[in-house]
Amino acid sequence: MSFDLPSLPAGWTFAPLESCAVPGSISYGVVQPGSPVVHGVPIIRVNNFRDMCLNLSDVMRIEPEVEAKYGRTRLSGGEVLLTLVGTIGQVAVVPRTCAGFNVARAVGVVKPANGIDAKWIAICLRSPLSQHLLGSRANTTVQTTINLKDVRRLPIPIPPLAEREQIADFISALDDRIALLRETNATLEAIAQALFKSWFVDFDPVRAKLQGLTPAGMDEATTALFPNSFEDSALGAVPKGGGTGTVGSLAELKGGKQLDRELFDEAGSNPVFGGAGVMGKTNLSNADDFVICVGRVGAYCGQFFWHQGRAWVNNNASHIRPRASEHAIWLYEWCKSVNIDTIKKGAAQPFVSNGDIAALMLVLPHDKLIAHFVDVVTPIYRRLDLVRTQVETFVALRDNLLPRLISGKLRIPDADSMVQGE
Repeated sequence: MSFDLPSLPAGWTFAPLESCAVPGSISYGVVQPGSPVVHGVPIIRVNNFRDMCLNLSDVMRIEPEVEAKYGRTRLSGGEVLLTLVGTIGQVAVVPRTCAGFNVARAVGVVKPANGIDAKWIAICLRSPLSQHLLGSRANTTVQTTINLKDVRRLPIPIPPLAEREQIADFISALDDRIALLRETNATLEAIAQALFKSWFVDFDPVRAKLQGLTPAGMDEATTALFPNSFEDSALGAVPKGGGTGTVGSLAELKGGKQLDRELFDEAGSNPVFGGAGVMGKTNLSNADDFVICVGRVGAYCGQFFWHQGRAWVNNNASHIRPRASEHAIWLYEWCKSVNIDTIKKGAAQPFVSNGDIAALMLVLPHDKLIAHFVDVVTPIYRRLDLVRTQVETFVALRDNLLPRLISGKLRIPDADSMVQGE
């Protein structure tokens, strides 16, 4: 099999991926994991990949007897993982904390050979060239799948060691900067969610007043917005004077509309939301203001996303449009707090229906309390939006520099200057 490859600088060469790995180590994981068990061996699946890293908040565990048959892909830390089925081409380096884990059939494992750093293999696999070559050879008959034979033959650029290390360190530093910004946003989101949970799920201020106490850290004006007792409702005991309702009573749910591929534009100003979140950019929009959407179909269905401004909601997602725009942030926080798994359907292709989301019941506080909550958390959301923009800027910069660096078209001093200019 031949590849149409670009030219490289003098002293650089292409090598097949298998020559950069421990002989015979490129393989896929557990074919039939069986039913999950509570105290089994954790395995990494496609859903655990998040932007070149691993998100281990939802790790499946399998019987040790099943995992024992797949010692070839048992992880020690330092391996490179590549998704082979479904959402193909996602890449991550295994942290040492995952030693003893294994991987699913849809995930390939590459154990770097001596002298080849895992970071280098990972950034090469992330490059547009590798992604194009993988995609062009993928089998899409039933479910998009990459053949291991093609993975092993994938050409990897090999500069001299010193340049290779400089490039890997440069890209890793950008990755770390992006990760730190994302951690900042995760912290801000947790603050807003914790406040929502205290006020509207656990009802801490009401419970404090019921005991004759002043809610911790709360001023007099805010305290006065909460009742001092509960009353019975269809959802159990709720703060007195409020009530219950449904998502459909507060918002209109509308399925998104497919955006033709030629209308995607990575230079566009509006995000395109699909079943798993942002899937690209465009200059078109079918939603505006504080946009709430939910993944409706696929492995990530039931996740909620927000955006301030114009956006396009694609066909695997739905737009949740509050009837009162001033309630939007409150409603989004409520959506994040609900257990959406109770209404998921479908085994092979999970989905949630607009009707089932609309029928979800919730406790309704009075409008003044909702308005006050929105006033309190709006500065947090402004900061979230600012940091999100910074993330997008650095991601775009990294993705622009990466292919030029690993092809030798751009050298580190010039790349440094471009980063300093941001």
